[in-house]
Amino acid sequence: MKKATVLSMLVALLVLRGTMSAGAQARLEGNLAWPLSIGINSSSTLFGGTSLDISKYYFLVPDFRAYYQFGEEGLLRGGIGVRIPTLFIISLIYPEAFLELHLSPVVLEATAGGFIFGAFGLGLASLTAQSLVLSDINASVELAPWFRLGGGVYLIMPANSTFSQNFVDVLYISARFVFLVK
Repeated sequence: MKKATVLSMLVALLVLRGTMSAGAQARLEGNLAWPLSIGINSSSTLFGGTSLDISKYYFLVPDFRAYYQFGEEGLLRGGIGVRIPTLFIISLIYPEAFLELHLSPVVLEATAGGFIFGAFGLGLASLTAQSLVLSDINASVELAPWFRLGGGVYLIMPANSTFSQNFVDVLYISARFVFLVK
């Protein structure tokens, strides 16, 4: 089963590579997020409507992203690639797509990804399919073409659930480094 999953991912990446437009470019990002609160909304009576204020705990959650970006200039940019959030000892990797609206110097961004996850670190190496959707909605101020400060909300939701039933939200502020590779 795992060989079939890896093979299908490789075929999808090859097809994607073959169909990319000539205007696409590589985009690499490093993000340092400081979580302020975690909210859990569940139809389960165990967790229903819980919110945790974690702003007094000073920990950063770095993540790295690699995308093919379409639309180098203009108001609207988008792309597809992978995101790698890490807690230093264990990291995840999953496919993701993004869409940005540039209203200089403010940048609004939405991402969506998930369904296939890789985990690695501390002797762990796995690839699994899960019906989880991970999305991120954020706003930032572009202080330089390569640096942004902002904040947003990160949402984790089962794909077979409605938004109002089950989800986890993480409110955060962040510093992001964006590099375009020509």
